[in-house]
Amino acid sequence: MNTLKKPVVAWSIVIVVIVIAVAIGLFRGRSASDRPGPGGPAAPAPGSVTAYTYVYDDANVLSASTERKLGQTNDELINDYNCAVAVVTCNYGGNDLHDYAMDYAEAIDLGGTDFIVVLDISGENYYLVQGADLVGWFSDQDCTDYAWEYMERDFARGDYNDAALNISEALADWITYNY
Repeated sequence: MNTLKKPVVAWSIVIVVIVIAVAIGLFRGRSASDRPGPGGPAAPAPGSVTAYTYVYDDANVLSASTERKLGQTNDELINDYNCAVAVVTCNYGGNDLHDYAMDYAEAIDLGGTDFIVVLDISGENYYLVQGADLVGWFSDQDCTDYAWEYMERDFARGDYNDAALNISEALADWITYNY
């Protein structure tokens, strides 16, 4: 017991505890409040998932009727296929929209059979990412092609409502056909 009373031993224990605490913090990663979105989107509690959980209009560019339609599409997808198409609008403006989309998907706890569509208004860009379980069926090139085909024209005109609705409906059709 006399060994623990020595300052060198006591300081050594303090340093080890601090290193362990930092390692645990790094291992767990960023908290939801550090992730994209207003104050960081919180993952929904189990059993409380609703379609509107997957519509995040952080840039305030979608109308209420668009959000309702996106919600109805997700209601059907969740009930029939246990998957969703998350739609996020933001004013990110960064070059790494893929990383932003992936961080957001993780923050809202999307699954392997879900999609996330990000419309970066200030960055004048958009991005579509498929869940990990879909990669074999819906490739990265498919994501690029779908985003271009179903969003580009409306997005370039500033019609974010139609851009979001068109891509969401196209992905819902793809899910319906392939499940």
